[in-house]
Amino acid sequence: MDTKGEALKLSEEVLKNILDFGTELDEYYRKFRELRLLTDDLSFQSALINVEHAFFMVVQSLNILKDQIKLLEVASKKGEVY
Repeated sequence: MDTKGEALKLSEEVLKNILDFGTELDEYYRKFRELRLLTDDLSFQSALINVEHAFFMVVQSLNILKDQIKLLEVASKKGEVY
C-alpha cells in the first residue's frame, strides 16, 4: 500500500477544505463581531466576546493543522521530520 501517496492525496483534500471552511468561518466571525458592536447590553457583549474568542481558537487550531500537514508532505518527500 502506498501510504505516502495516500497521505499526500488526503493532505491536499484537507488543505482545500480548510481554506474553504476558513473563509466561511471568517464570515461568521464578522457577523458575530458586528452584532457585538451593535448591542448596548454589556452582559450580551461579554457573551459575544467569548464567541469571538472561540472563533479565534478554532482558527489557531486550523493553522496548526495546516502546519502539521505541510510537515507531513515534507516527510513523505524527504523521509524525515525534525
